[in-house]
Amino acid sequence: MNDELKEVMKTSLIGTIGFMWVAGGIATILESFDVHWALGWLVLFVWIWGCGSAALYFDVKRYFNY
Repeated sequence: MNDELKEVMKTSLIGTIGFMWVAGGIATILESFDVHWALGWLVLFVWIWGCGSAALYFDVKRYFNY
């Protein structure tokens, strides 16, 4: 794995962790107001965003050279 790809992966990982903290804070606030339906949508959004960013930043074809 080259240095450029490592830096992109580190940046993506740090961004994802930061976003998860923000999402957790929002979920805590929603939970305190008993807005349970919004938690499901928030979790779905975080999951889709995480999968999309992983697919964008970690190109498996490029890494395995096929």
